[in-house]
Amino acid sequence: MGFLDIFKRKAEPQKRSIYYGTPDAYESMQKPLLDFGLTVSNDAALKMTAYYAGVRLIAENIAALPKRIYRHVGSGDLKPVDNPQARAISARPNAYTNTFDFWFTMVAWLLNRGNAYALMAYDPDYGIELHQIHPDSVQVVMVNGHKWYDVRLPSTDSRASRLNGQWPNYEMLHFMQFSMDGVNGLNPVVYNAIALNKGAAIERFIADYYRKGGDKRAVLETDNTLGEKAYDQFMERYRKTGQGGTPLLEYGIKFKQVNVDPVTAALIESETFSIDDIARMLNIPPHMLAEMSRSTFSNIEHQTIQFVQYTLRPLVKRIEVEMESKLFASTYSVKFVLDGLLRGDTAARTAFYHGAILDGWMNRNEVRRMEGMSAAPGLDDYLYPTNENTVGMEPPPPDQKK
Repeated sequence: MGFLDIFKRKAEPQKRSIYYGTPDAYESMQKPLLDFGLTVSNDAALKMTAYYAGVRLIAENIAALPKRIYRHVGSGDLKPVDNPQARAISARPNAYTNTFDFWFTMVAWLLNRGNAYALMAYDPDYGIELHQIHPDSVQVVMVNGHKWYDVRLPSTDSRASRLNGQWPNYEMLHFMQFSMDGVNGLNPVVYNAIALNKGAAIERFIADYYRKGGDKRAVLETDNTLGEKAYDQFMERYRKTGQGGTPLLEYGIKFKQVNVDPVTAALIESETFSIDDIARMLNIPPHMLAEMSRSTFSNIEHQTIQFVQYTLRPLVKRIEVEMESKLFASTYSVKFVLDGLLRGDTAARTAFYHGAILDGWMNRNEVRRMEGMSAAPGLDDYLYPTNENTVGMEPPPPDQKK
């Protein structure tokens, strides 16, 4: 039975009788350890500018990557594939979502909630479709050693009648991050609640600080006792001067300058440490969140390459492996092409290509394709250096034609 045959059976979802249970450990991990007077939910965390920027940065970069599907033929050769599964991944996941928005949504859920789901369904007009399903609408359970997904979309979702039901593992793409059991991904917001709640509390404190006009920089004091009428008259005239005016002080009132409370100043400065916490949580270099205090021109480029290697690559690999195991046979590979993000600066790239061409393991058209240029005639041949030979085994000189 082929892949399409499996999904033709599921054009109309069928209800299945199955036991659903939620482990106590899953319930307990939903409760934050410390709230600093606030409780940050998954949606509330996205209202923190650094966290929002980090999630958006990673999701947009992965969504923008070219997606390629290859079939292994011969001895290590790869042949590009164009079939319904490949088109669902790289061109049109479903009738209502383009490929960029689909993958942006999937990666954003993966980062923000630890799990992302896409139901694989057969459509008679389009072939295979991938339907993104919000993690809050999916419950994962194990029954007799098999993984099942209970999908319960709200009635306001127009897809509910088609997608709601119980689905076996082979019909659901399940991408997950850090997992302790290999069945469910852990919620990163819950497990980093202390850092996020602290950051949210700092942001609220600073917002309230500026809403009140900042710290009181001065006080008015007098040894006299003002009656209610005199006080009201004085305050009325004082307010009319505005914040930038120079008031006329009466009744022996003196203007006394005070400094910013050092605790308040420290809390304002600690916003930088909140950005560092979020950068560690998302595995992003701080300069990508506009925290430049420890960044230099020389280290930013290397940090950017490390971002591709240690942040994007593991996430991409999780996605590739899940799709290879459920959408294709073992002879197929799914590749999110990261080469363009790893090019480095012009000088380093030029030296790399120069060595690759002269050493004979890349030809000039391969380099042109990597640089986004079309192939040119006569550049498919591989070159090799001819100025190095073994002593005593020099080749004879070419015939001199007259």
